Amino acid sequence: MPPAVGNPRFGRLRRHPVLSLLAALVILTGLVFGGRWGYDRLFPPSLTCGTGMTATGTPLACAGVNIDSGPFTDHEPARMRELEHMVKSANDTVKGPYTSVVLMLDLSPVSDVDTLTYDSLYPNIEGALTAVWRANNTAAYGSTPAIKLYLANMGSQYASWDHTVAELKEQMSAERISAVVGLGQSTEQTRRAAAAISTQLHIPVIGSTVTGDSMNLDPSDPTGKKQIVDMFRVSPTNADSVIAANQYVSTLKPAVTSLAVVADSVTGDDYTQTLAEAARTRFKVPSRTVTVLPYTSPSDLPAGSGRQDYLVQQFNLMHANLCQAAPSVVYFAGRGRDLGAFVENWVQGAPCGIPQLHILAGDDASESIHDKGVLNGIASGRVTVAYTALASPDEWGTDCPGSDAKHNYDQFWAAFTGRPDPCTGQPLTADKEVATLTFDPADLGSGQAMLTHDAAVAAISAGRRDAVGLKNPGLETGILHQFYCAQMLPGASGWLSFRTDGTPAGKPTPVVQLGSDGSTRTIALTWPDGSPNLSLPQRGGKGAPGC
Repeated sequence: MPPAVGNPRFGRLRRHPVLSLLAALVILTGLVFGGRWGYDRLFPPSLTCGTGMTATGTPLACAGVNIDSGPFTDHEPARMRELEHMVKSANDTVKGPYTSVVLMLDLSPVSDVDTLTYDSLYPNIEGALTAVWRANNTAAYGSTPAIKLYLANMGSQYASWDHTVAELKEQMSAERISAVVGLGQSTEQTRRAAAAISTQLHIPVIGSTVTGDSMNLDPSDPTGKKQIVDMFRVSPTNADSVIAANQYVSTLKPAVTSLAVVADSVTGDDYTQTLAEAARTRFKVPSRTVTVLPYTSPSDLPAGSGRQDYLVQQFNLMHANLCQAAPSVVYFAGRGRDLGAFVENWVQGAPCGIPQLHILAGDDASESIHDKGVLNGIASGRVTVAYTALASPDEWGTDCPGSDAKHNYDQFWAAFTGRPDPCTGQPLTADKEVATLTFDPADLGSGQAMLTHDAAVAAISAGRRDAVGLKNPGLETGILHQFYCAQMLPGASGWLSFRTDGTPAGKPTPVVQLGSDGSTRTIALTWPDGSPNLSLPQRGGKGAPGC
């Protein structure tokens, strides 16, 4: 047998133990102290992120504040890139003193993992761009300082929220960031993000579609009662939405004597938890039976693992109990992206003597307006779907001139679309010669453009009234608290008036019917606070909340 052949270099190292030890120490030192620097160069990420962002998560996405308006992923849809370019172009035109508003969301959703989609993100960005365009080019919300907009990504399932808050803190002074808007969904991650922004940055964080009842409570407080000081929102809470839903159900003929609540029991989702909790109690009235049918959605799924299949299995098992309850109305207290699995199971399941199921859902059902399972179910005639929206483009009616609230919406609509005011027929007057926006009116269907516009309007209005600026950023929270009664702000979704806990007062809740083509139509306008809030109060009057 031939002798083993060794590497002569290793032989030399064995003959020099001191040299061997030094070489090992050099390698170990490189591994320990090279850290991220060395790793990134030996194994560079496939995604390059711009200033203010870092590649993280699975699949890889850029999380942080998008200072350069580059892509968040290497497979972004063309529409997302177009909107990012629009943000950059708008920022590049700003000259002189300015302050910045940051729209913070999950801007890299993963299909069949996240309960939102790119299609549902676009109206949020469009609404924020419309608010900034109006602020910089019209007299609607003052004139100075100018406003910049930045997009910030918390990543899929908001998992990188802490990194994004750290980047906000890093960029705050250089980019003159005065407020954060958006947040997205009512989850534990977004609540922690809001609390961290308040604690570390001391600037307002204004939720656009944040409805969970507990979202303004500090998650670090063991008593569960301490409020997040700097948090506001422009959308009604889940409790208000269920009050509105019950107001609507109580008007139906024949009277609803049996109602089933399909309730998601997943932990860590403030939206589904508080919606289900409110539904269990608010729908209980004399002569009405309320049956609660629980299910549990997945809280942590990797990409490609099949959220839809996971839920279809549960709804298939629920089918018999739903038939047994024989409800006149089903209230779906779950995520809108899960509604398709429920509808699909009902339509394709065994018939049980209920010719048509009437489904009423919370505001997150706006995520399902493009869901084929939902739309096909409506087209089959086996289901109807309505939901309590946070805003709706036809909630103010079509009469001209209409209410003051309608006038506010019409001005927003003209800026959003670049078309003449639908009542006056006059084009929107800009302070200077600038290109108008040309967003599609169909993008208003979910109401999210209206709400993100309004959140940005509140942030801009506070920033422009803060003479001290970033030297005392906490002052803007105090200014936002002054927006009530005669000082209400004109918003697209209604007058903006804040209670002491930062929740909106006097906001309407439209009930929206979903068509089989994805169209939406307001079928009722409810007022959870009890009375309509359509105009600023007259002298000595009580025409608005807080007066």
